[in-house]
Amino acid sequence: MSENGIFTLKWLAVSVNVLCLLILLGVIKMNNTLPIPFYQKKALEEPIVIGIATTPEEKMEIYRLRYRIYAEEISYKLVSADHSNKLLYDELDEWGILLYVRVGTELIGTARMNVGRISDFPSELVQIFLMNKFHEFYKEEDKQNFSFISKGMISPDYRSSQALNMLMEKIYELYLNNQVQFGFVNCNFHLISLHEHYGSRRLGVNYVDPNLGLMASFVMLIDDIEHLRAVGSPLINIASKKRTLNNRVVDWFHSEFAETTSIINSQLISEDELWVILCNRLGNAPNKIIPILKGLSVTQAKKILHCCGVVVPCPAGSYIVSRGDVSNELNILLSGTIQSSGKNNTSPDKYLGAIGLVNRTKHTVNIIAATNVEILVLSFHYFQKFRRSCPEIAKKVLHNLSPNNPQ
Repeated sequence: MSENGIFTLKWLAVSVNVLCLLILLGVIKMNNTLPIPFYQKKALEEPIVIGIATTPEEKMEIYRLRYRIYAEEISYKLVSADHSNKLLYDELDEWGILLYVRVGTELIGTARMNVGRISDFPSELVQIFLMNKFHEFYKEEDKQNFSFISKGMISPDYRSSQALNMLMEKIYELYLNNQVQFGFVNCNFHLISLHEHYGSRRLGVNYVDPNLGLMASFVMLIDDIEHLRAVGSPLINIASKKRTLNNRVVDWFHSEFAETTSIINSQLISEDELWVILCNRLGNAPNKIIPILKGLSVTQAKKILHCCGVVVPCPAGSYIVSRGDVSNELNILLSGTIQSSGKNNTSPDKYLGAIGLVNRTKHTVNIIAATNVEILVLSFHYFQKFRRSCPEIAKKVLHNLSPNNPQ
């Protein structure tokens, strides 16, 4: 046999082995289930670099990345974007710190950090994050710096890499450098668990952003090292190196924001504890009531609810679903009464708004809490991970969501 023939056989053997490995890893599917987003290892061929944009060209590149992810990938409303030039920026960019994440020459992520006194921030942010109340913590001689993080994102191919952890570590480092005590951030409901994982605490204030839709508000207590350790935050290593801590900040927060202790932190509750709470709220086992859990054992139902779910309190009068917003989740009513502009789905065997658990979609109705309400939010983001880690359970859920399996 010629050398070319030997080379071809070797190449075919390697290709078959690689193909088999990809099938085993779930990268290539041998059935008709929807593809699962997968992190490409080639993304790590060059180091991830975090920096601060200083030139107009660097900032313009960040504005383009924002638009590409928020408008073209996720399809947020973006009523204030520059659609003709495909740019996303606003007045906070004029005095914000614009962070970039690069692999080689490719921009793969960004976040914006605004640091200043309460008078520097727009009045709507002061109100949303209860900054006036937090301002009472400071003494006259204190630095009195607040921080607001926004427009944080990582490109799809890199979301399973260390890029986000590295970006968050840089943000925490900037907290320390600027003597920030309180770091504020917001997110859509499907990312609540992510922010709680890094150490932020929900304030219990939900609001509708005209560009990004329904948001939850958070604060991170920069000196609360014990909380970072309790939630398993990736920031604990850098936080533990802080030499001086303001120990009174934690006690002050618990005293002034005592109502937040009733919020169920997704990182501090076990599978069994969450199951008991949901059983009490629903009056029966969730796998007996919630349609997508049909056919799951108690053990299987516990696992998906704990991995993908978060309990969200919605005060009376607040939005639960806003028409035209992107659905990155599946919402289930746990307690309370709602008002809907569409068909009233008032029991846990019906879903609130559009189902965005598998594929993003748009809500077609407004749903408002008529009384204080609790909902269970199953996250698109975490369900994608769950499909890789627990494919058999996910397969049953997908079957239950199938159009051929009416709820």
